[in-house]
Amino acid sequence: MVPPVTGGVARGVARTSTLISCASMLATSVRRVALLGLRVVDLFHLRHALRWTFRRLPQRVRGRLGLAQVRLGLMEGLIKVPEDRLPRSLEAALRLMGPAAFGPGAAYLEFGVYVGTSMACMYDATDAVGANALRLIGFDSFEGMPARSEDEERDPVWTWQPGQLYADMRLTRANLKRLGVPDGRVELVPGWFDESLTDETRSRLGIERASVIMMDCVLEASTLTALEFCAPLILDRAVVFFDDWGAGGLDERGLGEKRAFDRWLAAHPEMTAAARPDLVYGKDSEAFLVERREPGGRAATG
Repeated sequence: MVPPVTGGVARGVARTSTLISCASMLATSVRRVALLGLRVVDLFHLRHALRWTFRRLPQRVRGRLGLAQVRLGLMEGLIKVPEDRLPRSLEAALRLMGPAAFGPGAAYLEFGVYVGTSMACMYDATDAVGANALRLIGFDSFEGMPARSEDEERDPVWTWQPGQLYADMRLTRANLKRLGVPDGRVELVPGWFDESLTDETRSRLGIERASVIMMDCVLEASTLTALEFCAPLILDRAVVFFDDWGAGGLDERGLGEKRAFDRWLAAHPEMTAAARPDLVYGKDSEAFLVERREPGGRAATG
């Protein structure tokens, strides 16, 4: 027999309901105020000054502000990928690779996770093509961008700064949850690439094959380190995306991800790369099908 609800319990339930309602109204009000603030920023052309100020805040403060943005659903400035086009490109890449690339030990590797938007796109893509067994692994310093190389320091139009694109793991996980990615579906590996992308890391994670790779590093050194990490994992072929290939005209000036890829291919004559314009999802992105040659010189899948 279900005991009757006492007056005290009923009052407690009513208070809880009232508190939840008040919290929801407060969140809505805060969001409206924030949106109004963004309109004022645009009205007076203060967006550049706001970004300049934000980049110079302590990392902990930036992380808390970013987390507040996610909780309020104000993703202005945090979304760096085309959420409408990227999932389609990732789905096409998965179909190109075929079911054989989704077996045990196979993984999607992403270098430069930031708040996890592109990782969430890949989760949606695996769900769409039935590649749910494919592991999703993301590598990031979670401390922003590292220092630049000497060539990048000398570049007159270079805009990226150390510490830029800072997002800690708590912020990234909060955004993945907001985007519907189940807890535990994505593995995040923190650390600067020259320290974290090692043989020991490959072994510890149990990665045997890279099927699709996302390079979102901007910097040449970071991209080259990530490519070297992936080399033993490209068993026959893999789709490699570069998110910032042409950002700020880097490709035209022979810098960034393009220079890293050229250097990597020169150092690995056993690899071939064919551009796949059908997989490109943004004006600055690029995509390649990278294949490992057989001893006779032909591509392994040819």
